[in-house]
Amino acid sequence: MSFEKFLTSVLYYAERGYPLPVAFKRAKEKHKVRANYDELYEKSRLLILSYFSLNGKKRSQKVRQFLYASSRPVFPEWMREELSKYLDVDALERSLPNKFTWFRVNALKADEDKVLKRLAERGIEFERDKDFPFIYRLLKGDLTKTEEFNKYEVVIQDKASVAVVMALNPSREEIVIDLASAPGIKAELIAELTDNKAKMILSDIDIGRLEKERFLLKKFGVNMDKVEFVRQDSSYLPELRADKVLLDAPCSSSGMINNEPSILLTLKDNRKVKHYAELQRGILREALKIKAKEMVYAVCSLFYEEGEAHFEKIGHATERPLNVGSNGYSPRVSSVRFFSSVHFTESFFITKVKLEKLR
Repeated sequence: MSFEKFLTSVLYYAERGYPLPVAFKRAKEKHKVRANYDELYEKSRLLILSYFSLNGKKRSQKVRQFLYASSRPVFPEWMREELSKYLDVDALERSLPNKFTWFRVNALKADEDKVLKRLAERGIEFERDKDFPFIYRLLKGDLTKTEEFNKYEVVIQDKASVAVVMALNPSREEIVIDLASAPGIKAELIAELTDNKAKMILSDIDIGRLEKERFLLKKFGVNMDKVEFVRQDSSYLPELRADKVLLDAPCSSSGMINNEPSILLTLKDNRKVKHYAELQRGILREALKIKAKEMVYAVCSLFYEEGEAHFEKIGHATERPLNVGSNGYSPRVSSVRFFSSVHFTESFFITKVKLEKLR
């Protein structure tokens, strides 16, 4: 079996919406090739990232051009045009091949120094972050194969995702509502930062996701007496009260393309962005009614429509949530953005809303 047929099979599954790991696994089950599968996986990744620079109409033609002619990672033309209003698209495209993994030690279960020492002994290389000193950027090695990861002593979480929780700045005595909370990584960090003292109300519409979140939080060592799970649609909320609200909203996931390139193939046009922007408006309409002091809103998206656009009319109530990151796209909305090309993270939009200013 040739590389061409294998890569064509990967592309077939990726075009149908499968994440790259799943598409690659299915291609392996269907086709046997004599190859270094780690190298072949990376080729598959670059193929998908280069999809919109390939001219062939058929998948096999795209694969041949990728292997034997010129290609490079690019966004679709409509996306380039839209993003060029706000940032250096060329730099962002050049950063697409770069993968990055961030992690932290779970202080609820383990001593940081001891875990880091054991990881180093296993050949894991990493560097401490200068902005949030309790997180580390992975330089070499596979954390998922370590005993520490499997014992829930190590948490893989992107720096920009950590920044969302740091923007919330939870404290021990507070009640925090986390809307669309699954899978629970941010909730675990809230528990960790507050020494398992903060009360958390975790909401999601899917009972299956909530059950998985419950299981994960128990494994992480979260005090479950401080956690309340609520199954509900965040676009229609009952009367809720809290000190702080966290809304990491469902989005286009366009900020995750570096680590999950198949997302790029879902952005052939702007329909996905429009869909999620409308969904976010509905959720925000209800979330802003919650009786709380402030809300942190975040999306893993590159698009203005999913970020700043929602807050243009209430910009006076927004506040820059962190002293790190880049400025957001709009001068009327106080916010920060993280970019793969600048911060070596997933691309995120984050703002803080002072809810009391809206009453």
